[in-house]
Amino acid sequence: MTQVEVIEVPESSRYEAREGGRLLGVLTYHRKPGSIVFDHTGVEPEARGRGIGALLCAAALAGAAEDDVRVVPQCSFVRRWVQDNPQYLPLIERA
Repeated sequence: MTQVEVIEVPESSRYEAREGGRLLGVLTYHRKPGSIVFDHTGVEPEARGRGIGALLCAAALAGAAEDDVRVVPQCSFVRRWVQDNPQYLPLIERA
């Protein structure tokens, strides 16, 4: 089994999880001044249960921290993941 790689594809406003070139999942976003809105996470049915969504969230939140922007977790998966990984709570934009 090859390693899962997560990369940001800014021209498509998304993070992609790939294994051996095969797309396994995406986390989509859009940017606003000073923040990034994570609006959807999707994983291919055959790749579910392998932690692909968690890999996407970790990469996306690390990217937000690096860019020094606040995160708006519109996607319910991202919201739950951040609750389970409270070290990322300081990045969350408060309403």
